[in-house]
This record gives sequence, structure tokens and C-alpha cells, in this order.
Amino acid sequence: MNSFYDDVDALERFLKLPSGSLNNIPFYARKPAVDAIVKVKEMEGKSLFRPGLYYIVIADLCANTAFNVAYGDQEGDVRTQWFHTAVIESIGEINLRNYVAFSKTIGDASLLIFSSLLDVFDWSDRLTENLDALSEEYIERADSEFAHLPDQERQALIAAFKLRARRLVHLGEVAYKEELDPLSLAVSQTFKVEKAFSETDLGCTQAVADVAKPKLLEQRRILVENKLVEIPGMQTKSMTYYLRHM
Repeated sequence: MNSFYDDVDALERFLKLPSGSLNNIPFYARKPAVDAIVKVKEMEGKSLFRPGLYYIVIADLCANTAFNVAYGDQEGDVRTQWFHTAVIESIGEINLRNYVAFSKTIGDASLLIFSSLLDVFDWSDRLTENLDALSEEYIERADSEFAHLPDQERQALIAAFKLRARRLVHLGEVAYKEELDPLSLAVSQTFKVEKAFSETDLGCTQAVADVAKPKLLEQRRILVENKLVEIPGMQTKSMTYYLRHM
């Protein structure tokens, strides 16, 4: 009889993940991921989705289009699935101070809603660690599935697969459609502003920077200016930043 962690199809249905999300992850990497995601789902089930002021986070997988063009949709799907798994897993692996919700996936991006900026910091750091770990795990898959390739080509595949994510946090009012789908100007603003960030450090808008400033020293972070952007609904351009470690 299969264990809880062996029945991948049932796990994906239980966790409401896209089909195939866990199928290609080695068992020893799957178990901690599933445990963390179950924790997030249980937490969400106990939380009430109230309209209010939240930190809206988008995590976007880097270089996904180029990878799909070079290596095909099947391997591109594996890369996207592993990325989304890491995004959710990272929530379940930190000591949360307040409410958080994994909202939804949109192609190769994930949308999350946080109540605490400090939780955003911890999640972002953990996400980087998990993406690096899964990138290392991919070496085993490449050596198995693509053993027929010359070593140089296989190493190029491994390098191209490396999981990296742009991530941005914005602050604004959020309302929910049917208590699940976040709808608001602030969510739309976050998607628009995301295109202004090209690096993988945690990015933020001016509204978040103003809140973060008193916390920067204790978090050992600095604000680094990115660029001025036009934010829908605002009359003047606004500065964006990276929240980098010292």
C-alpha cells in the first residue's frame, strides 16, 4: 500500500495544486514540501478572508520563456511546477507572525497576501534557499532523464534550469471575490509595477519603503533605489526600491 507521500495524484488533489506539480520532485524533497504546504492549507482554512490593508506579493520565475524555447514545454512545465511548489512550501517553513494567504498562480508567477512585512522578509529569504535546493535536486533528474546528452549540453540544461525569482511587495487595500480571489486596485498596481524589477532581491514600492524604514536596521537591510514608475491611479511617478541585505 502506498504511503501518504507516494500517491502523488491524490496529494495534488488534496493540496489543490496543478496536476504534475509534485510528480517530478524526488521523494526525499517531496515530503518536506508536502508537510509545509499542508500546514499552509490548514492555516488558510482557519483564517477569515477579510477586506483590509495587506502586503501584496508577486513572485515571478526568471527566464522562463527563454527556457521553454530552448528545452520545450514539458521540461518548462517541470520548472514552473517546482517554482510554485517552492513558493508555497516557503510559507509553511517560516514562523509566521500574522495572517498570510497563498492566493493563486498566474502562469509562471504566484500571488500572495501577507499581513506582516517581517513575514514577507522571512518568506523571501526562505524562498531563495528553497529555489537553490531544488536547483541542486534537478541535477539528479538531468543525469537520469538526459543521460544521452553530451556532458556539455547536460550542464547547459542544468544551468538554464536554475530557479531564480523576482519578487515584489506592494501595500494596499484588498477585497475578495467569493472570499477567495483578491480584487482591488492595489493588486492590479502590483502586477503593473512588477515589470520594473529585473533583479532577484526583494523589491518594493514607495508605500512599503516608508513602512520598512524603521525596521531596516534590525533586519540588517538597506533600501536601494530601483527606478521611477507610473502606478495606475497615481498622478505622479513613484520610486521603487530593492530591500537588500547589508
